[in-house]
Amino acid sequence: MAVSAVVSNGWREVLARVFARDIAQAHAEFSRFKIGEGGSSGGTPITPDATYTDLESEGAPLAGGGTATFTNGSPNVVGVGTSFTTDVSIGEWIKPGPTYLGGGATPQSAGDPGSEYDEWGEVQSITDNQNLVLTANYTGVTTSPVREVRKASEPLFTFRKALTDPDVVYLSGLPAITEITSTVASAEANSDQLGNNPVLYELGIFDSNGVMAIYCTFDAQTKVSGVQLVSILDLTV
Repeated sequence: MAVSAVVSNGWREVLARVFARDIAQAHAEFSRFKIGEGGSSGGTPITPDATYTDLESEGAPLAGGGTATFTNGSPNVVGVGTSFTTDVSIGEWIKPGPTYLGGGATPQSAGDPGSEYDEWGEVQSITDNQNLVLTANYTGVTTSPVREVRKASEPLFTFRKALTDPDVVYLSGLPAITEITSTVASAEANSDQLGNNPVLYELGIFDSNGVMAIYCTFDAQTKVSGVQLVSILDLTV
């Protein structure tokens, strides 16, 4: 599958640094990809947005910011600096956000590879700005350190995978073209958090610092066992 993508604003700075040294080094910056159930399209392609810093399937940060502790085996979520009464609604789903490189909340970072959590919980009640209750006990690992809160209208699915050397190919210097191949093998990502076959229609390519370099959407594809998804993206500068 070939798709149309956009270079994120956050990665334009990376490109400038890379190309100032050696244009051929661009391919070495790519380290992983995410494919997910998001894109605000209902499963049809939309115009990519260069301002995105992560996949929509990872959920949206709370408008008022803050962090929270999710505790394994407990339905209680305790926030610090949060505004749950205005930023979260009963019936929405929330989960912990990623950790951030360097210990700080860098806006352009999608987190350390493999650090994202997928355990969503549905909001049953909101006690105050710092306390809310899920409809069931949180099943993920207790968040330590505390993390930002992500929310969505449903428990979205994201599949993450590292890129190997053959997946990233430097094709040309004039113009500069790097080809990235993302492969979800037949045995991978065949069920979401709820045990359903996920419907995937957005893709992000990330560098080694967790900055999203490329974002795109495509026609929805239901992932089932025995089906391999291959997406090929050409980064042209």
